[in-house]
Amino acid sequence: MAKKGISEQIEAYGRWRADLESAIERYRDWLAQSDAADASLNLKLTQIIERLHDTLLKVAFVAEFSRGKSELINAIFFAQYGQRVVPSSAGRTTMCPTELQYDPRLPVGVRLLPIDTRLLPVPLADLRNQDDHWRFIPVDMTDVTSLRQAFDAVRETLLVPTEQARELGLYDDAQPVGRTVTPGQVEIPAWRHAIVNIPHPLLELGLVIIDTPGLNAIGTEPELTLNLIPNAHAVLFVLAADAGVTRSDIEVWQSNISKSHRSGRFVVLNKIDGLWDELRPQAENDLEIARQVVSVSNFLDLPTARVYPVSAQKGLVAKIHGDQALLRRSRLKELEHALSEEMIPQQQVI
Repeated sequence: MAKKGISEQIEAYGRWRADLESAIERYRDWLAQSDAADASLNLKLTQIIERLHDTLLKVAFVAEFSRGKSELINAIFFAQYGQRVVPSSAGRTTMCPTELQYDPRLPVGVRLLPIDTRLLPVPLADLRNQDDHWRFIPVDMTDVTSLRQAFDAVRETLLVPTEQARELGLYDDAQPVGRTVTPGQVEIPAWRHAIVNIPHPLLELGLVIIDTPGLNAIGTEPELTLNLIPNAHAVLFVLAADAGVTRSDIEVWQSNISKSHRSGRFVVLNKIDGLWDELRPQAENDLEIARQVVSVSNFLDLPTARVYPVSAQKGLVAKIHGDQALLRRSRLKELEHALSEEMIPQQQVI
C-alpha cells in the first residue's frame, strides 16, 4: 500500500479536528437543551473546542546555507504551484527567520520587521503585535509572480559599516553573521523577522512552517533558540551529502535541537542525487548513500533510522511532472510519511 504524504495526512487531520469540534459542539448543545450541563463541564467543553480551533502544527527547518533547505520546503509543501515559491538558488537565500502561516483575520501578504529593531529594548515576542514597527507587502494569490516577489523581499540585505553591524549584534571578529564585502563594511540582513500570511490549503488547516536562516543567526536571535525552535512540533535539520557534517552543524544540533526535541527530530541528508552515478549499478549507489547515513548518525549520535536521505530537487521536479519513478528515487515520500506519522498523532491527544 502506498504511503501517504504529509499533505494527505494533514488534510485528514484537519477533517478529524473539524469533525471532533462539531461533535463536541453538538454534545454541549444537547447538554444545554437537556438541562444536564453545569458551568464547570460547559467551560471544559468550550476550552476543548477553542483548543481544537487554535491548534497549530509547527514545523521548523534548520540548516546552514547551501544545504537545500528552501528547496526541501518547496518540494514538500508547494509543488502544486508548478514552480518554486520559496526562493531557492545557489548560496544563501533565507536571510531572516520566516514563518509561513495563514490567519484569516490578517491581510494576505508578508510582514517584515526591520533589522534595526534589534536596538529596541523590546523582545521580539512583544513586537509581533506592534504593527507600526513592521513593513507590509500585500500578495495577490492569483499571481504566483506576486508571491515570489514578496518572498524575494525577505532576501534583501543592507551594506553597513562594521561598527554598525557590531552594534546590532551581527558582527564580531571571531564569527561574523554578516558577510564582509569591502574593508570596513558588512552585508547584513535587512529584516529581523518575516511572517508570510497566505491562504495555502495546508496552512489553512493550521500548519506553520518556520524557515530559519544560516546556523550562525540562531545564536544571535533569542526568539529562535528560546521559542520558535523548541516549541515546534517537528524540527528538520538539513544536511547535504556534498558537504558532510561540519563543526557548526554539530554545535547547533547539540545546543539547540537534540536536547529540546527528544521526539519530532528529523535529520535530512539532502542532495543524494549527487551520489547517483549512472555508470554504476543502482545497488552500489544505494550502498554509498547508506554509508553516508551511517556517518551522519555517528557524528550526531542518533540512530540511522532518524536520518532521511532525500533529493529535494528531484522530488520537486518529480511532483511537478508526475514522474513517479523519479519521486521514488528521490525518497521524499519516506520523509513525508515519517514526518506526518510522528507529528499528527501527537496533535490528536486532547
